[in-house]
Amino acid sequence: MSAVPIVQSLAAFARARGLVTMADARSHIHAGLRSAPPTKRFRRWYDAETRRLLVEAGRTALLYRVQIEAGAIVAPSRPTLEQIAAGHPDLSSTRAAIRVLAKRNARRELAEGESAA
Repeated sequence: MSAVPIVQSLAAFARARGLVTMADARSHIHAGLRSAPPTKRFRRWYDAETRRLLVEAGRTALLYRVQIEAGAIVAPSRPTLEQIAAGHPDLSSTRAAIRVLAKRNARRELAEGESAA
């Protein structure tokens, strides 16, 4: 009997293993950008730490892809545009999805009209 792979996002995968994600690296970069003007020593440390975090985030993403390809985990499915459009009407993502779907339908109708002519 084979083990059923679990559905796990990259963030959950990294959190469970204590790994760094690109979100962690981005938050470090953002924190450095809003700090006071740095000394040379701080700037060297900050640059080295940023490079280290970016490399670790790349390794985490690679390990995640390897685990998916090995069948140990399954990446969560992404919601379709139709599912997003069915969300709460106050959300900007819902309104944007509705607009995109309306544009797609208009293009489809235009293409069908041109092909019928």
